[in-house]
Amino acid sequence: MKKIYGFAIMVLLLGFCSPDINSSLDPQSRLFLSQVQYIITKREKKEFLSLKTPEQRKKFIEEFWKVRDPDPSTPENEFKQFYMARIKLADKLFREGSKPGWETDRGMVFILLGPPSDRYVQPMAETSEYKAYEIWTYQEKGFRVIFVDKRGTGRYEIAYGKATAAFYDALNQARKAFKNAKPLILFRFRAQPIIKEDSLVLRISIPSNLLFYEKEKGKFFSSFRVKIIGNAGKKKINIEKDYHLPVDKKGKTVVEIKLPFTTGRYSLTLKVKDKIGGETSIKKITFNIKRRK
Repeated sequence: MKKIYGFAIMVLLLGFCSPDINSSLDPQSRLFLSQVQYIITKREKKEFLSLKTPEQRKKFIEEFWKVRDPDPSTPENEFKQFYMARIKLADKLFREGSKPGWETDRGMVFILLGPPSDRYVQPMAETSEYKAYEIWTYQEKGFRVIFVDKRGTGRYEIAYGKATAAFYDALNQARKAFKNAKPLILFRFRAQPIIKEDSLVLRISIPSNLLFYEKEKGKFFSSFRVKIIGNAGKKKINIEKDYHLPVDKKGKTVVEIKLPFTTGRYSLTLKVKDKIGGETSIKKITFNIKRRK
């Protein structure tokens, strides 16, 4: 029974990495399909392949990203920026000869699940089964992924027989999240305005287990950027700050950002970007400050 399950999963993953790109398409269209193979829906792909001209396909591509923009009121498309950043980094880190990094097994896992909390590389394994291997641990998700280079050619494959159901479930959930990316909520955070004496601060609280961490001198740090734009009464607000903080033992990462203190309605858009994992989450808040007596 276990072998049947493993075979079914293998077929599923082969579907991830087999874009079935029509060779008659123009180069730009083939590149688009190759890069979005993990997030494009069957309906969208069928529609795209039915288009007759590069101009029609170009318009489709523009609309494809537009409908995934979590905040059309801003010039940035945060989802496209996030996804294409992972595509580019996957190509840089995991290219295998002429094969783009985003089409490799390691690239696919990196794009869908983000960087592992720990990566162990053994380039000279020399076993009867393979020549080299890597172990990626996703500690916060409770599983690890093993990639093996069977022939010593630098081409790594997922060791399907050693993969767990939790890994496959995480892949499926990630793909669903990408396909339903609007609004972009890849991790949740709280934002609360607080009046302290004669100042106003916005307290932002992020559950620590939702952030990615990197190890520095034996300690783990998160790195994230907070951007706040909007209005405070008649005043415009545009604040951007970077943070590099150690793991919070209380289970939350909390920062306070000072805001202009005025009377009237505050209408703010908050963007928190995990600079290690790449995720950007957005929250809109409104509140009123009454005239002080």
